[in-house]
Amino acid sequence: MVRTKWQDIYQQLRDRILRGHLKPGQDFPTNFELMKEFDAHAATIQNAVNALIREGLVYSAENTTKKRSVRPLPYRLNRRGDVIKDSDDTGKESVLQLKIITQEREIPREIREEIEAPALFYHTIHMRDDMITAIHKTYIPNLIPLDRLKPRLTKRNISIYDAIKILGYHPNECEETLISSLASPEEIDELEMPKNASIPIVRITRKVFDYRGRLILISLMTDRADCYTFQYRFSLI
Repeated sequence: MVRTKWQDIYQQLRDRILRGHLKPGQDFPTNFELMKEFDAHAATIQNAVNALIREGLVYSAENTTKKRSVRPLPYRLNRRGDVIKDSDDTGKESVLQLKIITQEREIPREIREEIEAPALFYHTIHMRDDMITAIHKTYIPNLIPLDRLKPRLTKRNISIYDAIKILGYHPNECEETLISSLASPEEIDELEMPKNASIPIVRITRKVFDYRGRLILISLMTDRADCYTFQYRFSLI
């Protein structure tokens, strides 16, 4: 597949950042400087720079071309697997969709044997510095009173696990399956990554059970592998 000129410029600049030729925290070259270096039009340069910004390698302060810098690397959060929670103190979570689904076709085929309608669908994105780092799609079965849980999840600064605990259902065990691969075209769109990016992602299926072994939620999570370090602790007994 032949790359366009902006894609070639993007790849060269990306390599300079990853190899340390452009140092973390230093000013990123201006469009004018890049136009002279690559003998390219302004639009071509801007396409390449926009891809670097979307990938999280370049930070654009105030969304201008005059105040750009190389993002410090590595830029990873530690996601621990020995606690049933997600914490991202340096970022923010936004709810894209929160609804009670009543049709079986609205539940992903791979989890229909464990989750059936009606169920609560809780769709969130996680962001840092205007970059999407993760997408979570959580399905909660009708075991929990969904009409009482839904309004609690609209409140600020309450985690899904805390909301479930308030209703008397205590998360006790967490089972996760991780698969790492390059992002699919759909995942590239959801994560707003550059179309030609070869960025690995980690797909996580998280199942949470209460102390009776009852399933209380399944989360289908898509995380950018360059934004997280995954750490797990488990018993060898």
